[in-house]
Amino acid sequence: MAEKSTQTVASSDVPESRQTDTTQSSMIRLNAYTRLIALQTGLHILYWDARTKHNFSYSAYHDDDLIYFGAYTGGNSHMETRCWDGLTTYDTLSKPDDAYVAYRPGCRIDFTKTAGAGAGVTITLSPTTLASLSAEDATCLDQKLRSGHYFNQVRGGRQLLSFANALRSVGTSPKRPGCQLQMLGQSLSFMGSLIEQVCHIAPPNVSLSEREIRRLNDTRDMLLADLASPPRLDQLARHAGMSVSRLQRHFRMLFGSTIYALFQKERMHEAYRQLVKDDESILTIATRMGYANPGHFSAAFRKQFGINPSELRRIPRLRR
Repeated sequence: MAEKSTQTVASSDVPESRQTDTTQSSMIRLNAYTRLIALQTGLHILYWDARTKHNFSYSAYHDDDLIYFGAYTGGNSHMETRCWDGLTTYDTLSKPDDAYVAYRPGCRIDFTKTAGAGAGVTITLSPTTLASLSAEDATCLDQKLRSGHYFNQVRGGRQLLSFANALRSVGTSPKRPGCQLQMLGQSLSFMGSLIEQVCHIAPPNVSLSEREIRRLNDTRDMLLADLASPPRLDQLARHAGMSVSRLQRHFRMLFGSTIYALFQKERMHEAYRQLVKDDESILTIATRMGYANPGHFSAAFRKQFGINPSELRRIPRLRR
C-alpha cells in the first residue's frame, strides 16, 4: 500500500468550501489543485485536478449553508470520505464517473485521495439561489434537505457526464467573450440532469443488498457500452447473476426506469450531442446509433425531444 501523506487544512484551502466575494465574476486559485470561478448569479464552480504519488488526506468543515453538485470526471484514483455531523458517522467511496448532491452544514469531512490522477467539477449554491433559479427543482430537493443533512451519490450517465465535461472545457478560458454565459448554461444543465437522477432513482433500501446494487450498476454500464447495439436481456441477466424477471424488477427499483427505456434515452441524448457537435450527415449519425432506417431514427428522436434531427440542425445557436 502506498505511503499515506496526511495533512489537515482550513476550509478555505479545499474544494469543499468557498469564501469569496459573490458580487462579480472572478477566478481564484484556492490551492495547487483547485480553481474557483464565481458567477454573478450566486453559483460557484470549483475545478479540481490532482495528481499525487501517495495517498493524500485532509479535513474540511462545512461552515456554510450550501448545496454541492459534483462529479468525478476522470483519472484513476478514488476519493474516500468520512463525514461526522455530531450524531452519526458514515463513509463513502467515490470513483471516476460518480456524481453526487450534498448538503452538510456543520459537518466535518475527512477526505483521503488515493495515489494517482483525479479530476472533477463541483458547483455550489444556496438553497435560496436554487429556488430563484427553479422553484420546482428546489421543491424536489426540499424534502431531502429538510433534515439538515443530505448526501446522495449516483453513477453518472452519458448525458450527465457530458455536461460535466463540457463545463470543465469552457472553464479553461473564463475571460473569453461568452464564456460566462456558457458556464452558466452548462452548470444549469449539469445540475438539472443530476437532480433528475437523484429525484427519480430511489435510494438503496433494505430490499437491495450492496452486492446487488454493485451488480446492477455494472449491468447498467454493460447496457450502455454500445449505444448502437443493446445486449439481450438474457445476457444482461447472466451478467448480473439474476433471472430476467428479477433483473427487470430490481433495475427499475434502483434506476427508476425500465432497462430499454434507459438505453433509448441515453442513445437519443448521444445522438443529440453528435448532431450539435459534428458536421456529419444525419444518415451517418443514425447508422452509428444502430438505425438502418433514418425514418425510424427521426421518429425516435422526435419522440424524445419533440423535434426532428433536421429541425435541430437548423437552430444556429446550438451549432458549435
